[in-house]
Amino acid sequence: MIEDPNFFLFGCLLWLGVTLRVLFLLSSNAQNSAAPQHNEVWREILLNRLRKRRHQLGIPTWKALQKKSGLTSYELQQMCRGEIGQLKISRLRKLATALDWTLEELIHNIDQKSISLTAKSRISNLVKATAEASKLKQLQQQCLRLRNELQQQSRQLSADFQKSTFEQLQTLLTNYPSANQMAQAKPDLPAKNLTSLFTPLDNLLQSWGYETIGKPWEKVPYNPQLHQPDADDIKEGELVYIRFVGYRDRNSNDSNTAKTVNDTQQTQILCPAKVSRTLPRGVKN
Repeated sequence: MIEDPNFFLFGCLLWLGVTLRVLFLLSSNAQNSAAPQHNEVWREILLNRLRKRRHQLGIPTWKALQKKSGLTSYELQQMCRGEIGQLKISRLRKLATALDWTLEELIHNIDQKSISLTAKSRISNLVKATAEASKLKQLQQQCLRLRNELQQQSRQLSADFQKSTFEQLQTLLTNYPSANQMAQAKPDLPAKNLTSLFTPLDNLLQSWGYETIGKPWEKVPYNPQLHQPDADDIKEGELVYIRFVGYRDRNSNDSNTAKTVNDTQQTQILCPAKVSRTLPRGVKN
């Protein structure tokens, strides 16, 4: 059986028309569903404007505004909904007078286009503030991460320093308790037998770049930058004895530095040598 070509063409056109109609209805529904949301935002901004104006003029309630303007309750509701086209010019003038606006100012403040621009501005500011808050949060997280890294590095440096120092002093630290026990058991043991124990200390100070200021019982000219006198009347250049050595750091460029006659570079004084005009009692010159 052969179908009628005209009937087939009519069926295709009918199907196309129905399809287009369905698409049109779906598009209309989508627009209609978005419209109430837009109107809701618009009305909220309008109410906020009118409410702010009321407060500026000291009008406490909507009822008081209605009484001052002479509008009916229904007319005021129309105004709050933005239905200004439903009101007469004379009624709009009364409301403008009550709000201390000109008619043009009233229309501008409740105009949908003006309010839409305000809404767009607020949304733009909100987006900008959100972006800035996000950036600030990222910076805070980065600062926190860097702080944690610095703390970890500080702990690691401290641990490395302790380990390095222990390794250089290990001989002293392991032998000193035995030497102390020996000194208690044999009080007459010569002290010179223990001096070799302190060699690791000398090596450690040398590795740090620390050096002594003078030698014990050495006779030197008094230098106030290098020496700490035991009497206030000791003058610069006066010969004195070093009772206890001091220390200085040749690796430092700190402002707290001293320069001796024989020095060619500045050094930081860690602690001055203690000096006196006399040697300890019982020690001969």
